[in-house]
Amino acid sequence: MTQALERAKAETDLLAAVRRAARQEQFLDIVSPEDARARFAAQLDLSPRGSEGVAIGNALGRVLARDVAAPIDVPPFDRSGVDGFAVRAADIAGATEHNPRRLSLNAELIACGHAPQIEVRAGTATALATGGVIPRGADAVVMIEQTELIDDPAGPIIEIRRAAAPGQFVGYAGSDIARGELLLPKGTLVGSREIGMLAACGLATVEVVRKPRVAVLSTGDELVAPGEPLRPAGIYDSNGAILAAAVTEAGGEALAFGLFPDDEAKLEAAMRRALAECDMVILSGGTSKGAGDLSHTILSRLGKPGVLVHGVALKPGKPLCLAVAGGKPIVVLPGFPTSAIFTFHAFAAPVIRALAGLPAEAESTVTARVPVRIASELGREEFVLVSLIEGKDGPVAFPSPKGSGSVTAFSQSDGFLRIDALATALDAGTDAEVTLIGADVRAPDLVVMGSHDIALDIVTSALAERGFRARTIAVGSQGGATAAQRGECDLAPVHLVDPKTGR
Repeated sequence: MTQALERAKAETDLLAAVRRAARQEQFLDIVSPEDARARFAAQLDLSPRGSEGVAIGNALGRVLARDVAAPIDVPPFDRSGVDGFAVRAADIAGATEHNPRRLSLNAELIACGHAPQIEVRAGTATALATGGVIPRGADAVVMIEQTELIDDPAGPIIEIRRAAAPGQFVGYAGSDIARGELLLPKGTLVGSREIGMLAACGLATVEVVRKPRVAVLSTGDELVAPGEPLRPAGIYDSNGAILAAAVTEAGGEALAFGLFPDDEAKLEAAMRRALAECDMVILSGGTSKGAGDLSHTILSRLGKPGVLVHGVALKPGKPLCLAVAGGKPIVVLPGFPTSAIFTFHAFAAPVIRALAGLPAEAESTVTARVPVRIASELGREEFVLVSLIEGKDGPVAFPSPKGSGSVTAFSQSDGFLRIDALATALDAGTDAEVTLIGADVRAPDLVVMGSHDIALDIVTSALAERGFRARTIAVGSQGGATAAQRGECDLAPVHLVDPKTGR
C-alpha cells in the first residue's frame, strides 16, 4: 500500500512538473534589444575597477590608468646620426672639392656607450660611430664619405671637402622626448609602440587599469566536462571554454567556476561565491522556459535591483536574462552555443570592455548580396550568420544552414547580417550590411558548395598545406547545383542515390 502511494505521488509530481513546463510562464516580459541595453546600463557603474602596476612586458593590450610623464630626455645626450667625425662647423666653413679643409684627428674613437674623453678644439676632429656621444667643443658631424684620411708625420689628418652647418647630423638631447613632457595620456591602449616609448624612458613598470574579474559558470544536468567520459544523454560543455576565451578577448580576466547541475541550492551557492570574488558573473544555460531553468529564480534572491530583463526580442538569444546584484552585473546567456556567443558580444562584452577601460569595439562591415530568401520571425530582430564568397558582381553573403545549437556555426562564418524585427523575410537579391567576425576576413581561393563528404575534408586540408584557402558550405546536392548556376561556387559536389539499392 505504501509503495502504491509513493508511486502515485511520484506520478503526480511528474505531471505537475510537465504542466509547469508546458505553461512556459517564466519569461517576465519580452523587450527590445535597445530597451534591454538601456535597462542594464542604467543600473551599472561602467567606470574602470581600480588599477595595478605591471611590468611593461605584461602591459600589451592593457589601458593606462594615469598619465605617464617622461622622467628623462630621449636621447639623454647629444649624439651622432652617422658614422663620421665630430668637428667645429667654423673650422670647415667654405670647404669644397677644390678647396678642402684639413683637421688633425684626436687620439680617440667614440663608440656607442662610451663617453668622450677629449675636447674637440679648433683645428681638430674626433672619429665617432652612429649614436656616439658628441664630444665637448664639437657642434657638427661630417659623414666619413665626405672625408679622406691623410698620413702625416705629426699624426693622422682628415681632409674635408664639404662645409657643414652647426647641428649637422647631430641629434640633440631631448629632441625625441623631453624630460617632463606627457609621454602617454591616461586611457591609452598599450601596444608594441607604446611599450617601446616606455622602455626608452627607462620605465620598467606602468600603472594600468585592472582587468575585471569575470566568473564563468555553465549550468545543466546534461553537461560533461571535456576530457571526461561522455555519458548517455550528455553533451560536452563547449560554452564554458568559448565564453572564457571571449571574456579574455574583451579585456577581462576569466575565472572558470565549472559545471553545475540543475540543483537550486548548489547553483545559488556558486553564484553567491562568484559575486563575492568577481566583478561580473556570466552563466550559460538555465534561462529559457523549460523545466530545470533556475537561474532567474535564484537571481531574485541575490540582491537589489535583481532581474532587469528576462527575454529579449532577438533571434537567436530570446531567453537572455540580465540582472544586477549589489552593483555587479550578471548575464545569463542561452545554452545553445550560437545564441550564447551572439548575446555575449551584444550585451556582456561591452560591459567588460568598459570595466577594463577599453573603448567600444568598432565594427567592420561590408555590403554583400543575399542570394536566397531568408525567412524571419516577425517581432524579433534576427541575426543570420553568413559566409562571404566573391560573386560575379561583388561579395555574396550565403546564410549558414546551421541553427543556434551548432557549435561550429559561429566559428565557420565570416560575419552576420541583421533582419529587422518588423520584417518577415529578407528577399533574395537584397543588398545587406554584413558585420564581419574577426580581423582576417577575406574571400576564399576555392568555394565548394553542395553535398558534403569527409573526402572533401582531405582535399581541402591538402590545399591548405599548399597555401590555398578553401571554403566548404554544405547546402545539399540541389543547393550546390543551384549555386553553381548562379556563379557562386567553383565546385558543386553531388551525391547520387542508386535507385535499385537506395544507397
